[in-house]
Amino acid sequence: MKTLTIVSRKSVLAQLQSFEVAEAIKENFPDIEINFLTKETTGDIDLTTPLHKMPEMGVFTSDIRETLLSGKADIAVHSWKDLPVELESGTEIIATIPRADLRDVLVFKPTSLNKKNIKIFTSSPRRKENLNKFLLKALPCEISSIDFEDIRGNILTRLQKLLDSNLDGLVIAKAALDRLLGADENSFTELKKFKKNINGLNWMVIPSSKNPCAPGQGALAIEVNSKNSKVKKIINKINDLDTFKNVNFERESLKKYGGGCHQKIGISVENINLGKVITKKGLTPDGDEINHRYFLPHKKNLNTLTAPVNNFYPKTKKNFNLFDREPLKEGVNNLNKIRNSGLYISRASTITDEISIDSSNIVWTSGVVNWFKLAKKGIWVNGSSDNLGEKQSLPESINSKLQWFLVSHLKSRQDGKNLIATYELKAKANIEDFSKNSHFFWMSFSSYKLAVKLYPDIKDAEHSCGLGKTFDELNEINPGKIKPFLSYEDWLEKVKEAK
Repeated sequence: MKTLTIVSRKSVLAQLQSFEVAEAIKENFPDIEINFLTKETTGDIDLTTPLHKMPEMGVFTSDIRETLLSGKADIAVHSWKDLPVELESGTEIIATIPRADLRDVLVFKPTSLNKKNIKIFTSSPRRKENLNKFLLKALPCEISSIDFEDIRGNILTRLQKLLDSNLDGLVIAKAALDRLLGADENSFTELKKFKKNINGLNWMVIPSSKNPCAPGQGALAIEVNSKNSKVKKIINKINDLDTFKNVNFERESLKKYGGGCHQKIGISVENINLGKVITKKGLTPDGDEINHRYFLPHKKNLNTLTAPVNNFYPKTKKNFNLFDREPLKEGVNNLNKIRNSGLYISRASTITDEISIDSSNIVWTSGVVNWFKLAKKGIWVNGSSDNLGEKQSLPESINSKLQWFLVSHLKSRQDGKNLIATYELKAKANIEDFSKNSHFFWMSFSSYKLAVKLYPDIKDAEHSCGLGKTFDELNEINPGKIKPFLSYEDWLEKVKEAK
């Protein structure tokens, strides 16, 4: 096959997605000449009807599908989340490429930070359902109410509508934002204004644990004519099978509730080094609330407790407190001076009343609980590792490269960041006797080291922890022996079952 034609929608984003697929094809088939075709769809033409009120089947895809059936194009590239969960016969989705970020982003006017009543642009019932609860705690201001207003148009149009309105924020897919911000302004001149506008807004990446994605969000679907065997053979070569399976799982899961963008349910599959984290959250058509998040390890029995449970520590999270924290004035002073940098905050308690974080900084937290605590202190948080560890969910800035600092205790492992230590750990007096415990869940490596120093025999007990930094540190000194769990609560449930 000498030439191949890719069809997509006309928007800048749709064309950028076609270019990504074209690059993947050229890497495997450098001699194939690729042509691009764009087409306006019913969903592009009707910009007044809210998406959740439009027909479920193919408002963004049927017109493009006809181009494949007529032979005018060989493949179509879609945002997979735009496809209905039930597809018509004649064409099929046979491949994808590695998935971009599956999360959502809120962009927010800085001038709206003191408002009591917040209004957000989004047409997604899923986002409205899940973000209404999250934003009340995540925004660094006292909010009386959050209202949502429908919006249509491509991403560039939506951002301009926000700026021209009296509304406060806009929710968009992070994959779309990343693709637009990473594109060459010389190819699409309208991106220059878009990037400038984004730089003038606050933003936060919404964690999947609180707002799982629409099925397929961040992934590209490659559609072909079912009868075109030559094209199928080529496209199968570029398929990222893991992404393909993850998206199909998300779509099949949502299908059980009866639909796609009309639903108030998000379902996401996140890949991490140890396995997959699956989140389902929202409201069913019958009004039942769903809130389920679980970890599927790659290795069988990776988080199965094997030793008999005699006793365990801690009984509750409040019991887990082996240290006092002694403030370090130098670290506090240094943190107050930081500007235009990234701050990874391991615990909200590192930010004392003497600390004032400058608004020019990007702030990332280890988990959502710490996010909410910082927001209560009036700090705008840009994102979180969602308790998956900073290596799994990296801190970032959406439109610039930053120097990153880790804000933690004096002996914290830095992992490539500059350390700003705002406190020092001091072991408490009269720490309880751990020697009778057969099972432990550690929330920090420092606590494990102290406990083993005091009671060396517990090293042979069964040790567990979360999926992030503590696991990495424990696994280095006890390779293959540490049991990872999504949360303390999941571990406690397993312990009680075993006992």
